[in-house]
Amino acid sequence: MKQAGNYDPEKHHRRSIRLKGHDYAGGGVYFVTICAHREIIGVTGRKPFTGEMRELIEERIRITAEKCAQMRWGEWVIMPDHFHAIIYMEKGKLGLGDVVGGFKAAVSREWNRATQASPIRAVGARPASPHASPVRAGPAPPNAPPNAPRPRIWHRNFYERIVRSREAEARIAEYIRMNPWRCVQDLGAGLRGIGNPALWSGEKLGVLCSRNAPKIGRLPEADVYFSGWHSPKEKEILQWLLANGRRVIACPAWGIENSAFAPGVRQALEENRMLILEMRDTSGNLAAAEARNRFVIEAADGLFTPYVTPGGMLARLLRW
Repeated sequence: MKQAGNYDPEKHHRRSIRLKGHDYAGGGVYFVTICAHREIIGVTGRKPFTGEMRELIEERIRITAEKCAQMRWGEWVIMPDHFHAIIYMEKGKLGLGDVVGGFKAAVSREWNRATQASPIRAVGARPASPHASPVRAGPAPPNAPPNAPRPRIWHRNFYERIVRSREAEARIAEYIRMNPWRCVQDLGAGLRGIGNPALWSGEKLGVLCSRNAPKIGRLPEADVYFSGWHSPKEKEILQWLLANGRRVIACPAWGIENSAFAPGVRQALEENRMLILEMRDTSGNLAAAEARNRFVIEAADGLFTPYVTPGGMLARLLRW
């Protein structure tokens, strides 16, 4: 890797990624992406836009809209290491870069105040106004000297796409809403998943029911319902749980790529009441189904088995 040397304007000039000739102060609709800087990712050792940092970003989203009458937010989402938003701009003195740069600056400034970090080089886009406030950077590494340079929070620039039609706007809004659920997380122990990982810490009731089950009685109350939801009766129970706002963990015997688009699942994911886990074997065959049922039996805090076929796979796993 090349080491950074002295700045040479002939070699290190920065090229704008904005569209030449476009009036960014003339109003319009924009799809904006802002990324975390590698410095803050490297220092924290994890994705930075979580916990208190996420709360701060949410607060500055609200304050930015209150202070800037020329803009309003559309759909937005805070991901662990980047931020997506649709921004509506009215014609006026401020351009899109002024709004985004001010937002990034405010997040950095308030984070420094909260962590008592000292100011260093600017973060984000260059201020359009000579009266703009200086921008500060993020928290220092643990045990760093008081005056040590702080890592930058934001990537220097931001990415923007001009939204030119209602159809394009609808597609982008859909993408933003679904973005968290398309983000596959490593949950440890060889598991990957999408959705709310906090559900795994809840009290899990495993639900297992053989095929051809008769009508079952009342479903027990539980904090989280946990199953592969594969047999006809399990699918019926799952649909009831989703329709009635219950918290659900699913571990289907296939991959997670298209799981978020099953009926009722998307709303549950958007409401943070569902977690979908991917099993090691995603072939969907009988062996994968057995591994899934064994996983539910071993990981659940309790079991609800309204019907078990004598001599079947489930009876064998339960040692009935």
